[in-house]
Amino acid sequence: MSFHRRIRTIYWKELVDIMRDRRTLIAMILVPIVLYPLLMLGSIQAVSYQAESLGDESIRVGVLGADAEQRARQVNVLTELLHLEAAALLRDRETSEDQLIEALAEDELPVPLLDRIEEPLGFGTREELQSRIGDRTIHVGIVFKKDALDWEYDTQNDVEVLGDMEEVHSAVAVDRVNLMISRAARLMVDKRKERTKLPEQFDKPFNVKITDLSVPSSILGQILPLILVLMTITGAIYPAIDLTAGERERGTLESLMASPVPVLDLIVGKFLVVTTVAIMGAALNLASVSATVYFGGFDKVIAGAGGGIPLATMGFILLCLIPFAVLMSAIMIAVCSYARTFKEAQNYVTPVILAVLIPGGIAALPTTRLEGIMLVMPVGNMVLLARELLLGALVPWMQVVMVVLSTTLYAGAAVAVAANTFGKESVVFADAGSWKTVFSRALIKPSTTPSISMGLIVVALLFPTWFFVQSALSPREDESAAGILFAAGWSMPILFVLLPIAVLWYWKVDIIQTLALRLPPLRYMLAAILIGVSAWVPAHELNVLQERVFGVPQAVMESAKIIEQALAGLPAAGVLLLIAVIPAICEESLFRGFLLCSMRGATGKWTAIIVSAAVFGVFHFFLFKFAVTTALGIVLGYICWQSRSIIPVMLAHCLHNGLGAMTARNQAWQAWLGLNVEDPWAHLPPQVLIGGGIVFVLGLAVASRNPRLGSGFALRHATEE
Repeated sequence: MSFHRRIRTIYWKELVDIMRDRRTLIAMILVPIVLYPLLMLGSIQAVSYQAESLGDESIRVGVLGADAEQRARQVNVLTELLHLEAAALLRDRETSEDQLIEALAEDELPVPLLDRIEEPLGFGTREELQSRIGDRTIHVGIVFKKDALDWEYDTQNDVEVLGDMEEVHSAVAVDRVNLMISRAARLMVDKRKERTKLPEQFDKPFNVKITDLSVPSSILGQILPLILVLMTITGAIYPAIDLTAGERERGTLESLMASPVPVLDLIVGKFLVVTTVAIMGAALNLASVSATVYFGGFDKVIAGAGGGIPLATMGFILLCLIPFAVLMSAIMIAVCSYARTFKEAQNYVTPVILAVLIPGGIAALPTTRLEGIMLVMPVGNMVLLARELLLGALVPWMQVVMVVLSTTLYAGAAVAVAANTFGKESVVFADAGSWKTVFSRALIKPSTTPSISMGLIVVALLFPTWFFVQSALSPREDESAAGILFAAGWSMPILFVLLPIAVLWYWKVDIIQTLALRLPPLRYMLAAILIGVSAWVPAHELNVLQERVFGVPQAVMESAKIIEQALAGLPAAGVLLLIAVIPAICEESLFRGFLLCSMRGATGKWTAIIVSAAVFGVFHFFLFKFAVTTALGIVLGYICWQSRSIIPVMLAHCLHNGLGAMTARNQAWQAWLGLNVEDPWAHLPPQVLIGGGIVFVLGLAVASRNPRLGSGFALRHATEE
């Protein structure tokens, strides 16, 4: 049975078993389909019911007066205010004065407060009034400083409203009294202007019109992204637990691992099932929210300006969630593999969810933007991308690609870790102490090369770290870019060389073997020299092709200009050290040494070369440079694979960067080569293009010869090809 057929068989068997489980159906289908309509219908109806019930209740008002006569005058002032509010409302409805008088006489005023206010109660002291508000005998207290309304244009009517804002009835009463006073004040102002013959616009220097442009998607964008992320994680939890700890608790895991099926096939099949369920859960949640808002008529409730649910945007968000679902499925499988029981697995999952909530909560803040470190922050970048898309913002495609690529990188590392964890006998068959066997150095067995999970997880952790370092060290507008070059000069050896070496040392992995620190045959040094001095020719033409098709992003042009200005102010030795020597040593140690070596035993030749080259391209962050850096990474990876040594790769990388930097700062050299100094995106002269192409192809031909099988390293890996 072929590999793909075995995977398909395991996948369908596990998927059918999961889908037959009622707990899965409840968590994945019933909850999202029923939960959102119930939440929206219940919450909106509850709020509406409470608002109506509060509006129907009568308001108990207290006034302050030293004696019965003063209390009566206070009540009269309140009554006058109530009638003023009624008159203001009737005037706004273009009711005639005769109709107003008739409505007042017949007590048919359409004013809720006048209809629902009880007979005001009078109190002799302020303390008594406050006490009655505190024990909820009355809802609100009103104290007028004068016993009658003053209509003079140069005076004010002082009113104090007392209420308990922690008590809902009192708070509603206070708001309603304030609304009454503001309406009455409007009418009094108009009467004063009539008496003083002031124009109507006297106290209205501005005519402000507020247009509400919100749509359902913009309101949903504030709450839906984090819900989607959490529901995607929730969808992966149960199947991950059932296919790992559940198998162990049922006593079927040992027999499953002892079956004549490779462990890799088992983990891939189980992993695909968890991912499928997680994606289905996300899709059902997304569909349920959209259908509830659209068919339930809540779009008018969510956004008064109306609008439609952006179905195309919802579909695109779901596609972007696929690598995130892969990431979380792999993490859940890796974590749950250590659990012995279903309950223990649930305890392990809880910290993972809390850890996910931290970047997700940061991304959900209104002031957080999809830029800087947030572009590569796991979970947070996906929440921000979904939010920006739902808000209707025009998200640059480069940011979308950066979010998807970084999440895909993390997902690949998580998948490798999950496969490595699930296949360990110490994890599968141990009754206790699994975590200790993984992290205790005394129990780690020495190995010659790192595992693929180790390689991918190290570069996955370095990716956001390096992005943060680059962003933090970026120069300001009034600063030179030389500072970031020097900062990269000392930070790159620490992150790209010392940190991987520390990991290799802790896990007892042969450092010399991993980094391929051995002298290669001389023909590979010759191939490295030929490729190093000529690789800039095809790289330039590839850049020109991209510029013709896609154009050059402004950020790339500004970055290149800043770097050129910084290089012009440095001595030639400093330029070569910062641009050529240090990057060549550090980047090749990480990508063609640590990462490529970790993939040798787990993948084929070209898969390892292309994946390591793609990661190398992603680490340069500018997507415009991705094609060129990836292509260069493939060539360098091919040389490293053929020579079994990292030394010729470092040489080729150093020559390529050094020639590019020295050519950029030496216009005489450019003129001698016949380059177009005025147009950096022009094609190379025919003689340079042909000559450089011949040298480049010759270098590849020299490197393509079969490696000499004289060393033990070559003998061990000759069969892999």
